[in-house]
Amino acid sequence: MAILRNLPSGRSIVLRPLHTFGRHPDSCRTVLQESDVSKLHALVRWSGTQWEISDQSRNGTLMDGRRLAPGHWHALTVGAELRFGTSTSAVWQLVDTSYPKTGLWPLEGEKVLRVLDMQENLLPDPAAAESNVFQSEGRWWWDRMDHVVPLLDGHVVQAGGRHWEFVLCEDLGVTQDLPRMTTSPTLAAPVFDFDLSQDEEHVCLEIHVGSQTLTLGERIHHYTLVTLSRQRLHDAERGLPPSSQGWLGIEALARMLGVDVPYLNIQLFRARRQVQNALGSALAVVERRRGEVRFGDYSFRIRKCGRPEGDWKAPGL
Repeated sequence: MAILRNLPSGRSIVLRPLHTFGRHPDSCRTVLQESDVSKLHALVRWSGTQWEISDQSRNGTLMDGRRLAPGHWHALTVGAELRFGTSTSAVWQLVDTSYPKTGLWPLEGEKVLRVLDMQENLLPDPAAAESNVFQSEGRWWWDRMDHVVPLLDGHVVQAGGRHWEFVLCEDLGVTQDLPRMTTSPTLAAPVFDFDLSQDEEHVCLEIHVGSQTLTLGERIHHYTLVTLSRQRLHDAERGLPPSSQGWLGIEALARMLGVDVPYLNIQLFRARRQVQNALGSALAVVERRRGEVRFGDYSFRIRKCGRPEGDWKAPGL
């Protein structure tokens, strides 16, 4: 992660692996308003070992007071002072030269990049989780609990009254060792298969899509999912319409599970992230509305010690 700080204003930006500077908003990552700045004024890139800059302008780019030869790459070092054109307001200093990292850049408070873990990033913090940022199938997603949205570079993420800019360094991703669909199913809907032990201390989950079976193993959050599934099954047996089935208040569900609400939120985020990683799609396995949650509109079966306990079919199947 490299950081450039504008000396007159104090504004700081995080450099992407290929970063463009200039006046044209459609072609430049950082837009400079000065009149003598070119539409595309300069390029900064990460070469794999160092940061480099190339001048592309008519009025020139200076580094430490020296005008750069246009069209050539020049190595950048910590403390280097860059001037785009002649204006004193376009003077920037390189304050960090570490390699690019995908993360969240705080828009308020201390300017420290929050480097993202591939699996789980609870916001604003794990003790008061309101949302989660994670990667699935090479893309980053923001799980806001009520829905999951894809993240693009520069998007603003908010939680707990705080705001971050999403900084994407897409060529630095890491492959995750997780079970996934070998193809993208277009016809078959997923069926969730829960298997509980006699004392319900262990819950294993499989997802069936057509002829494929994904074994997601045993996780604590699987018991949260099966508890929501049981509520949906109970409401169906009572004759409630599908739109009204399965809803439980967050606090009521936390009491049922013997946990506090922040811990429950973490389990819900982890469940949604695991299923999305496995299926490679933004599947709303947990739905939320006005402080309530339920298991989504997906068929499921529940077994206990291998014996059927109940099953529910999604509407339209």
